[in-house]
Amino acid sequence: MIFQQLSQQLQALNNLILILNDDQYTRRIEHLGNASIGGHTRHIIELIQCAIAGYDKGAVDYVNRARDLALQNDRLFAATVLDDIGKKIRVKDKQLTLLVEEIEEAIESTVTTTYFREIVYNTEHAIHHLALIKVALIEMNLDVVADDFGMAYSTMKFKSSLRFSN
Repeated sequence: MIFQQLSQQLQALNNLILILNDDQYTRRIEHLGNASIGGHTRHIIELIQCAIAGYDKGAVDYVNRARDLALQNDRLFAATVLDDIGKKIRVKDKQLTLLVEEIEEAIESTVTTTYFREIVYNTEHAIHHLALIKVALIEMNLDVVADDFGMAYSTMKFKSSLRFSN
């Protein structure tokens, strides 16, 4: 189930990317601190890539990730990478170490996690950024995604239960 949810979010993002033109993908959005849809897409992709790379290394490092600006500037490249990620995420669970940014010297710099936990995190993280992307679409007056684009599964389930209880 966890892979299905992440795959659905990535597919929704990929579908959107293919609908947009280059200007819409890279346009800076005032209400998002001048970030672009491309910037949010890059961020989603890079964190998932960290989880995938961490699987083989035994350690996930979101802190020191590479930033590939081509992902935020070239929507077709981003779409290709999203397709590739969809093929790589489905592996069996295993324990991993997660590098965390040290705020104080007394704080541990790693915690124990699992690959499945990181997939759950990335699913929720993607949903959060899709919601921000939806703000960009609203600002551009683009009605090109479903109402539940960027909505958490628990929220969709709750809204559905309200419809059936009335």
